Amino acid sequence: MTSNDLVHLARSLQFPAFEAAWSAAVQAPRAEDALRYANAIDALCERDMASKAVTYAMPMVEALAGKNLVDEAIEVAQRLLRRGAHNEALTQKMGALFQSRFSDEPWYPMVAQRSGLAAGATSTSLQEFDRMRRYTKGHVVYHQAGWGEGVVEEFHADRSEVTVRFANGRREDFPLDTVVQRFKSLPADDLRAMKLLALPELQRMASADPAALIRITAKLYRGTINSAQVKQELTPSVVTEKEWTSFWKQAKNAAAKDPWLRVEGSSTRPTFVMRAKPVGLAEEAETNLRHEVKLGAKVAVLRRYLERVQDDESRGQLLDLAARVVETALAEKKDSHAHVLDSLLFLTEHGRPSPVPPAQELRALLMGADGAFHPKAIDNLQTVESRVHAVGLLPEAMGEHWADRCASDLTEFPVSVMEATFQKLVDSGSGARLLDLWDRVAPYPKRHQLLCYLLCRAYADGVFEARNDKPTPVTVGRVMMHLARVLNEVRKGDMVSNRLLGRLTSLLAGKRGFLQRAFEGITREDLASYLGIAERGGEDFPQEIVDIVLRKVADSYPDLTAKAEKPFWEREELTFTSAEGLRRIKEEYNVLVGEKIPANSKAIGAAAALGDLSENSEWESAMEEQRNLTSRATEMDKTIRSARLIEDQEIPDGIVAPGTRVTLHEEESGKQRTYLILGPWDVNDDSTINYRAPIAHGILGLSVGETGNLPSPNGPIAVRIERVERAI
Repeated sequence: MTSNDLVHLARSLQFPAFEAAWSAAVQAPRAEDALRYANAIDALCERDMASKAVTYAMPMVEALAGKNLVDEAIEVAQRLLRRGAHNEALTQKMGALFQSRFSDEPWYPMVAQRSGLAAGATSTSLQEFDRMRRYTKGHVVYHQAGWGEGVVEEFHADRSEVTVRFANGRREDFPLDTVVQRFKSLPADDLRAMKLLALPELQRMASADPAALIRITAKLYRGTINSAQVKQELTPSVVTEKEWTSFWKQAKNAAAKDPWLRVEGSSTRPTFVMRAKPVGLAEEAETNLRHEVKLGAKVAVLRRYLERVQDDESRGQLLDLAARVVETALAEKKDSHAHVLDSLLFLTEHGRPSPVPPAQELRALLMGADGAFHPKAIDNLQTVESRVHAVGLLPEAMGEHWADRCASDLTEFPVSVMEATFQKLVDSGSGARLLDLWDRVAPYPKRHQLLCYLLCRAYADGVFEARNDKPTPVTVGRVMMHLARVLNEVRKGDMVSNRLLGRLTSLLAGKRGFLQRAFEGITREDLASYLGIAERGGEDFPQEIVDIVLRKVADSYPDLTAKAEKPFWEREELTFTSAEGLRRIKEEYNVLVGEKIPANSKAIGAAAALGDLSENSEWESAMEEQRNLTSRATEMDKTIRSARLIEDQEIPDGIVAPGTRVTLHEEESGKQRTYLILGPWDVNDDSTINYRAPIAHGILGLSVGETGNLPSPNGPIAVRIERVERAI
């Protein structure tokens, strides 16, 4: 039983359950639940159960105080005091709590004396003390006649004065009597107080809980507030003008479903009215269902309410309501097969009979009028649970040959249920036929990430052991390595790919250690292929996989990792260019130092002749240009000195390098591209690329037949080297 249940049980007067939950809370009270304890006491008082509220409150106040949660104990006790529900024991206890909590404050003696608390705890003295302490440091006060709201910065007990810093920034000293008589203290949850002390929390509520923000705002208008008043109170401090339209749309929708708010007026100019108490969950759900037209949306509403339900009675009421909604929809026959199936599965998932067999509706969802199979339609179901449930119904829905149909069309299944469908086929004894997908999936790990992993895992688990046409372990291991590289490239910001890479890494290098199986009797050529994939995977490629590959290389073919001479284009201190590119940059440099810099010097002299330099914009502009030109000249001089001609370098045959023309084949689209790779001063059309540009990084050093990657806005594009020719 949670602290949230206490309020519900108190409001519904379920005393046996309330007493049990309350006793458990008294045994181990928690600071974070203190407000809910107080709300439960309030709920009892609302139902004219003040005497019971006092009986329950006393042990809770003692328990909180015993844990040194004095502020929390005071909050619970004050709920009774404000409602006039108290006894002598509670009065004395609250006086002791006030003394324990505030006696060290410099203002305590004066406030205790003026309130009468110093002479003894009474209902009157406690209430007056509580009222006066809210004019001390850190509290917010409000002056209706003109000062507005402000924070008490100092309470000067020695001279009976208060210093207030107002919202407009003004700071004033007032006699204490003036503040107490003419200013109103604001509670911490008042919108005006929160703007001064808790503005970030209001801004968080604007995006995360707009209905709660509407309720706080409505309290300023005695519980009834219109749209114009909401905007007046919240902009621009809480919600900016730019964000208002988006916030308002979200707030209206949230308020319409909030149990504490009743919405009146038109949809464009609504008025929000605070209810004295929230409506019950089932009643509230039924009200909110009237705002939904489609059955799928209604089921989604019912799902949310069922997640909130705390007792069997409310749960039963919600499920009864769901059954009536489903029966009405079936009779009207206006909803899609997906929405109907969603509703049927919702009932069966919660132990209610389905008026129509769900498998019958699943077949209608998946099979088109022309007999075509549409497995992607499963994604039209509202929740993951419903989709997985639907997979379990496939044999009943599809009939005797369901496994053949699902196995052959598994690439068309949505990712959300692909693994569940795969496992269903394996569990039913039809896993071996899934190997028929290998040639359609394994060459394209980027396109079929999850299915590729599932096939590899099934191979490792021996699902295909009886198939004579199964691939070798070294082939499967190579596919896994390629898949790991693909997942590693796209995993940043993609939780699904990141999680799948973790599973694949475990399969390759964890306890199951498929890599060790793939390495049994591996040839030098195959191991070199594994090593190449790991190296192209980048620095963040899973280290567990890299370590196993490197150990195998060291044990079997150590020459594979012998350090090769660094290619000339990787010498970062030099810039490689064609003779034409070098001529072009030198010509630009000569124009800079021979024409632009001298012209700038003349401009500086002419500007200086205009007089007072402190207000001479022409002179300032010319000096700024001089700094830019001289800096550019220095940089160009340094770069030209480091330049080397590509024509003078030893360009390797058949290797992508500066000075070559390379033809690429895109693996996924089948398109071909041809690029001339030269230096940074040679690029003058789309077919010529700078060897230092990102587009060149993924292919430099590759040979014909090898694969690399080109960057694109939608992620890396896998390419294969078709042809490499020397261009200069």
